[in-house]
Amino acid sequence: MAIDNNLRVDELNFEGIKTNFKKYLQSQDQFRDYNFDGAGISVLLDLLAYNTYYNSFYLNMVAGEAFLSTAQKRNSIVNLANSLDYVPRSTSSASISGTLTLTVSGSPASINIPAFTQFSGSIDGKSYIFSNVESKTIFSASGVYSGSITLKEGSDITTRYSVVSADADQRFLIPNSKIDTTTLVVTVLNSSVDSTTRTFTLAENIVELDSSSLVYFLQETEDGQYEIKFGEGTFGVALDNGNIVVIRYLVSSGALANDINALTYSDSVAGVLSATFTATDPAVGGAERETPAQIKFNAPKSYEAQNRVVTADDYKTLLLSQPTVNSVVVWGGEDNDPPTYGKVFIAIKPTVGDVLTATEKINLISSVIKPKKVLTIQTEIVDPDYVYIEVTTSVNYDAKKTPLTSDTIKSLVLATIQNYSLTDLDTFGTYFRYSKLSRLIDVSERSILSSVTTAQMIKEVDVQLGVGTRYEINFSNAIDNATDGRPTTQSFGVGNKITSNEFTFGGFSNCFLEDNNGIIRIYRVLGIENVAVSVNAGSINYNTGKIILTNFAPTAFSDGGTTLKITAAPQNKDILPLRGQILSIRTADIDITMVDDNSLSLVSR
Repeated sequence: MAIDNNLRVDELNFEGIKTNFKKYLQSQDQFRDYNFDGAGISVLLDLLAYNTYYNSFYLNMVAGEAFLSTAQKRNSIVNLANSLDYVPRSTSSASISGTLTLTVSGSPASINIPAFTQFSGSIDGKSYIFSNVESKTIFSASGVYSGSITLKEGSDITTRYSVVSADADQRFLIPNSKIDTTTLVVTVLNSSVDSTTRTFTLAENIVELDSSSLVYFLQETEDGQYEIKFGEGTFGVALDNGNIVVIRYLVSSGALANDINALTYSDSVAGVLSATFTATDPAVGGAERETPAQIKFNAPKSYEAQNRVVTADDYKTLLLSQPTVNSVVVWGGEDNDPPTYGKVFIAIKPTVGDVLTATEKINLISSVIKPKKVLTIQTEIVDPDYVYIEVTTSVNYDAKKTPLTSDTIKSLVLATIQNYSLTDLDTFGTYFRYSKLSRLIDVSERSILSSVTTAQMIKEVDVQLGVGTRYEINFSNAIDNATDGRPTTQSFGVGNKITSNEFTFGGFSNCFLEDNNGIIRIYRVLGIENVAVSVNAGSINYNTGKIILTNFAPTAFSDGGTTLKITAAPQNKDILPLRGQILSIRTADIDITMVDDNSLSLVSR
């Protein structure tokens, strides 16, 4: 009997596996004359091929779940991240800071506001509960009871466990995947009859722990739940049989409670007749838990940083794990303009809004950065420097090639530009590529034949009305120098590459900025004429894109605001950001003109 020892195992698809089975059986003497396609054995071959294919697929998926870069299931990703000592960020509660003013009975020296005292607020027709995670003492100042306080959104939940030392498999699970882990308060009672209480804190640096450290360890487990673990007597105190573990926390609504700016006292505290909370800023910081993709990105970088911030990447990794941070860029003071040695500058784009509030900046520096930074290095969080891009495009299309109306095609082009800004811009370190945008516009709809697009840069500066002030506006890109070398007698408002919004200056309305031979001038529109108001209001460096206004003191803007908007034509079609700059295209800065190619006459042209 001839036996084929060369087993083929290279096929991965169903038909290939079945063919290999058939060839193997055909090589055997007892099956040489079988019709494998017509006989009943074909069904058995299908079954064998299906089983083999099913197992190969299963093993391939299992192998993929064994590596952080290829894992797909959250449980697998979390387990792999745990091996890197990384705890995924939980759902984050919206936080709001402000002043709490009390009306009390009697004249006590102080009033204690217990932890988890409740306040309520609403947004979009839905109510949310806010509370203080830590107790707060409000002292009397000349009979006025008032003090600052920070409140977090969420439902107050308490979970209790009785320690059973004989149960080696006992676990302290928090049975809710929407918990905000930053609100955890973990206490341990000696027993059900001894209420002596010890408070445990989250272990963050194992080298600082010993057998007497009152700490707990936290990790995410299956189904998005979190588990608390205690020391074994070496790194942290070990629990005794009969101890009662009390876990108190907030179950958060995530981002839904952001932007609430008014809260009402809805609890009962001894000695307090009424309470008024006045917010400093609207509630911010509410966010959903870290996604699998974010865990896969952040876990290795967190391991690389080793629980300290020294390099720029360390700062970025640490801050990107915070729910209020969408994008971040870090640079040393030596690279700043002007240079500031011994300092680290951090520009942050928040997840909500354009800039962080003052409270958010303070919290990030004091609670997140300071515990892990080098002591001698100062840290400053600065706002992103936005450079807006004004896009003007004329789109030629053939109305005969589409059933869509001109307005519908225009809407598609608008959506294309908006999506380009969302995916290719709107974050640190991303470039505006003119050719890519033009190409995307041309393929927005099949009837589009061509387009002519121009892009200009816009910077906005808040000015102090009526006060002569020096302003520096840095586009960080070369500006079209077509006016360089023109005589000072050049007509106003003609061919300039710098323009501005309308303002009132020196008692004259209808005033505008312009450039001329490296000088910034101010002119006003009087009827059909442009008349000089100031022949030297500042300077422009065409190569660096920096504009300096000296003693600039407008008294009003035509739109009733206080913002100076300067538009500059770039020297190059591509626009690049510098350090803390973010490029963005706003809908209001998009101008689209639709031209039906059939309306163009060869004769008139």
